[in-house]
Amino acid sequence: SRWPFIDDLQDMVASIVIPVFNQLHYTRQCIESLLADPHRPDYEIIVVNNGSSDGTREYLDELSARVGAGGRDVLRPIHNAENRGVAPAWNQGVAASTGDPIAILNNDIVLTSGWLQGCVQTMEHHELAMVSPFAGTEALDYDLAAKAHDFTAVNRDALWRSYDFCCVVLRRSTWQAVGPFDEKFLVGGYEDTDYAYRLREKGLRYGVTGASYIHHFGSQTLGEFKKRGDKHAAHNKDYFISKWGEDPSHFAGTWRGKLLRTWRRWKLRFGRM
Repeated sequence: SRWPFIDDLQDMVASIVIPVFNQLHYTRQCIESLLADPHRPDYEIIVVNNGSSDGTREYLDELSARVGAGGRDVLRPIHNAENRGVAPAWNQGVAASTGDPIAILNNDIVLTSGWLQGCVQTMEHHELAMVSPFAGTEALDYDLAAKAHDFTAVNRDALWRSYDFCCVVLRRSTWQAVGPFDEKFLVGGYEDTDYAYRLREKGLRYGVTGASYIHHFGSQTLGEFKKRGDKHAAHNKDYFISKWGEDPSHFAGTWRGKLLRTWRRWKLRFGRM
């Protein structure tokens, strides 16, 4: 299905789903960057608070009232008594959402002006079911707005057959066709790769677009989840292999995989892919 008004997005309501577990400073930065974007539709922001104990609950409740009073956007926190893990939180947030498109975000990212517009227009142009913006990583020690402007100016028409679940944008029809994330993956890990495999299984296409650039601090969210001490990594890998008959991490350890990562870092440093 096609969306109307993709040039300015003004008649859309986009659902933004953000699972959080502590890390209030990242959550605050992420939401502030979301709301600061002048080139965006109205937002329905659903923050799934997975049992945080650092003041996140109080912040979200106060912010919900403040955002609602503004009249344009809605922020709805969902407070879980305990950390339910990544896939259940994603499912919980999407199930509570009503907008189209749906964006699923880590809390440890910073968005830039026009990030969603670039993603939606890429999805329309390339007839994709899901798209990720290109993400700079690690320390935010550069001018993010300038980097995003320069990077997207050069790479606007670029599309890479990959995905990055620090931020994905998908059509509601995609969610309805593919179904929820598999909650048999514990805490976090492999549920994103599993979803990409399920998209391919249905003949649905995805990619990373050069028309949108954001910053990702890198595995902060999952790192906080792992503090629970769950022994989940081996389980998730074994479950994935039993489900799909292959280990998707094998390629990363080969010389081709290492060369691809080095190439990506070099291209990102010089602003062109």
